[in-house]
Amino acid sequence: MEKISLVIFLICVVLFVIDRFQTSVVALLGCTAMVISGCGTVTDAFSGFTNDIILLIFGTEVLGIAFQESGLSLATAKHIMRFSGGSERKIILIGGMIATLLSAFLNNQVISALMIAICMSMSKLSKDVNVRNITLPVVICVILGGQLTLVGAPATLIASSIAEKSFGSSISMFEMVPPVMIILVVGMAYMYFISYRKGIKIWGDRKTDEVNLDGTEISEIHKYQAGVTAFAGIVMIFLFITELVSAGIASLIAAIICIFGGAVKRDFLKKVDWNIIIWLGCSIGMSNILTESGIVQKICDGLLKYEIPSLLLLAVVVIITTILSNFIANTTTVIIILPFAMQIAQSFSLNPKTFLIAVTMSAGLVVLTPLSSGFLGMTMRAGYRFKDYVRYGFGLQLVITILIIVLTPIFYKIEGI
Repeated sequence: MEKISLVIFLICVVLFVIDRFQTSVVALLGCTAMVISGCGTVTDAFSGFTNDIILLIFGTEVLGIAFQESGLSLATAKHIMRFSGGSERKIILIGGMIATLLSAFLNNQVISALMIAICMSMSKLSKDVNVRNITLPVVICVILGGQLTLVGAPATLIASSIAEKSFGSSISMFEMVPPVMIILVVGMAYMYFISYRKGIKIWGDRKTDEVNLDGTEISEIHKYQAGVTAFAGIVMIFLFITELVSAGIASLIAAIICIFGGAVKRDFLKKVDWNIIIWLGCSIGMSNILTESGIVQKICDGLLKYEIPSLLLLAVVVIITTILSNFIANTTTVIIILPFAMQIAQSFSLNPKTFLIAVTMSAGLVVLTPLSSGFLGMTMRAGYRFKDYVRYGFGLQLVITILIIVLTPIFYKIEGI
């Protein structure tokens, strides 16, 4: 059954890339096929809808709608437009720096939702600004910024926790700043000079007005709605920081405040992108079945069981982690790869901490597909197709992966336990 689950999953990924069918329909059929073939139960196949990330996406979608309807996104967009002069490249630079700074200390999903709303508002403000040209690079900056600190990305926290419990080693608050800062600068430069031109070639013939910009009304700030939205955001951030509830519940509470506080209109459900939610829920369910089947672990065991030079071993771990993280949730990849990679390092008398850093960066800095993280998938609201991510992100992902392989042994000792 494990091979069948892998085949079904790969077929779905191919269909996502081909982009001839709606992603949510493909994912639903994939889940159904796994149930019919006996790879998993109905509960297993649709377990993704009980995942915290689905609540997180729904909550942040509602908060994003409130952010737009209150006029807050428009006000922020106007300031960015003023400083950028309406230049898409300058918008990417300014928006990217804002996203990077915020995502280093706040929940990435929240920052992504807010930046997507702001990008959509800027697209409404000027016909010369194509929402597709600015949204993806700005949200990629959220990904890059989230790796600067321990609290920036969930995968980093999980990796540090696993390592501390199993190996007595953890990641400090700013330990990854040196290599990630270099990757951030190179990544932003790559997007500014190279990816921007590539993006225009990929979706330049698709008009902005084809994108669903419902809820992105051009209106001044409504003080009451803005107040409720700001209060909901503060409550959510407080719950994130204190960890009184999960991130999904925290965002759901914020959504409830917006709904019953009158920050969103009664037809807000029409503005929620259900295609993303269904697609992610089903994709998570399929990846769960794939992981539980043991096929992923067997592949990793087979690739990492040979004695190879330390630098080559590090490169193999980084590449495997990067590939897996682009197709299953990066938090799941960390759970699968990290214990094994650190154990291999110890058995070869290498520094497990270096492999901890390498796996964490490789899992967190993935930009090739929207399957890696929920907040990258949220950008599909801007009208991107699955294959757009692959075409736009391939070169950038290659650069990031090479930099991780090169920089990790420079900043962290690889030899010796």
